[in-house]
Amino acid sequence: MNGNIVRASGLTGQTGTPFPGHGSEVIVQSELYSRALDAIYQGFAEPDGIGGALNCVRELTGAESATFEVIDPILRQPVTFRSSGVAPAEGDDYLAHFAPRNPRLPTALKQRQGELSWDYQVMDESAMDRDPFYAEFLPRAGLRYFLSAVLERSPQRMVALTLQRTPRQGHVGKADIALMQRLTPHLQRAHRMRGSLVTAYGHDIGTRALDVLKDGVALLDPKGEIVYLNPSLQAISTGSGLFRIDSRGILFGSADLRNRFARAFSVAVSADGLTDSDAARDFLAPRPDGLPPCTISLRALHHSRRRTDCPAAAVMMLVRDPMRDGPATHLLQDLHGLTKAEAQLACALSAGMTAVEYAAHRGIKVTTVYTHLKRTREKTGWRSVAELTRRIHEISVGLLNADP
Repeated sequence: MNGNIVRASGLTGQTGTPFPGHGSEVIVQSELYSRALDAIYQGFAEPDGIGGALNCVRELTGAESATFEVIDPILRQPVTFRSSGVAPAEGDDYLAHFAPRNPRLPTALKQRQGELSWDYQVMDESAMDRDPFYAEFLPRAGLRYFLSAVLERSPQRMVALTLQRTPRQGHVGKADIALMQRLTPHLQRAHRMRGSLVTAYGHDIGTRALDVLKDGVALLDPKGEIVYLNPSLQAISTGSGLFRIDSRGILFGSADLRNRFARAFSVAVSADGLTDSDAARDFLAPRPDGLPPCTISLRALHHSRRRTDCPAAAVMMLVRDPMRDGPATHLLQDLHGLTKAEAQLACALSAGMTAVEYAAHRGIKVTTVYTHLKRTREKTGWRSVAELTRRIHEISVGLLNADP
């Protein structure tokens, strides 16, 4: 954190910019926050994705390390431990010797779901200096302070996500706590989603978890032929007109997009996954009708990550369509009492559409759009597109609507 505006708020951009119709253009950058939310929801849906989610949370918050623990309250011992930024030896030492002696645990066990804790709720500096956990274990890892959120609490277990800080970073401040408070509902929702998937499909979630994502996903073999695709990709193909799907793979309509896809696929598949699992190429795919473009991303799959139900998959293709309705539409209705039309308009504006473009897309009058916009402002109190976009990014979830 330490004064970094992006990390303190998760967002940067112009505020106070009027809504469309006042001749203003708004640019809102919320890359770190959006990336963290995407990683949280997608990571918790993957069998081995929690580490990636923790990485992005660390990047957003500036934490030195992050841990996800499922703790048995009776034994006071983690039964599940995932980490980012923690060396294997330190993790082993913690689990073998210091987890039951962690002085932060008694405070956490008294908390309810969704509550946060940090050092000066537990003990002061002099008490830290006398405690073995603070005086012996944490210095070896270069750590001192923490900020933790309880994601689940029951008599049988407690689930917590903890951010670790160095002595130089010092105690958490108000901005750190506020950001964690904003992240915690998303972490809880993603954790519950993971539990539901495991209940339904077992611990080897596999590609069935991809079926519930709003983003389009295809798993491709080294020749580019489709091994798996989710329902969202089929819907995006039909709705956008950017590409079609057949037995040969993904076929883009324009020569430029075909060339971009071929270059990106070549880079991803040549990475071989063993040495560069994060090799990626992203590009925008403009729509023929001028609506906001789709984002195309290709990722090399690590051999160890290849699913038992898709062993031939070498590359994952992700397609994000900003025009697809998601749970944010229903959440806006629930949180602010918006009508479906008002919520859909808000989501479209947050995706980059103008009022005129939205009217043309929906086949309605521009005056009707401005009426919906006025009512949206009155119900939510949002004064600008920048604020609207920020709020919608905070509640957006990369899952399909539960409703058909």
